[in-house]
Amino acid sequence: METNELDWEQTLFTVILHAGNARCLAKEAAELAAGGDFEEAEAKLAEANDEQVKAHEMEAKIIRMEAQGQQVPFSILLVHAMDLLLLAWAEIDNTEQFIELYRRIDALSGGGAG
Repeated sequence: METNELDWEQTLFTVILHAGNARCLAKEAAELAAGGDFEEAEAKLAEANDEQVKAHEMEAKIIRMEAQGQQVPFSILLVHAMDLLLLAWAEIDNTEQFIELYRRIDALSGGGAG
């Protein structure tokens, strides 16, 4: 079974789109937390997680394709998509930790915003 080139590129660009969105939203969340806006930071982090899930669903589609015997074409675009997805996961994980650290710093400095 062969992969339709247009569908394949669309799949990869969908991963790139959602993973890139996830990464940007996570970075925004960290910046908001640094400024003490924890409620908005949590909202942005939730958006980042939603985008990451969409990217991961496309990654799972790629894995299923190969598991079903479909030829999964190797390309730089595939590498970029998977790399960006991994970066998004790491950014989200780091942002979760940053938000917690910023909350603790805020509490210790008497800010009490979070």
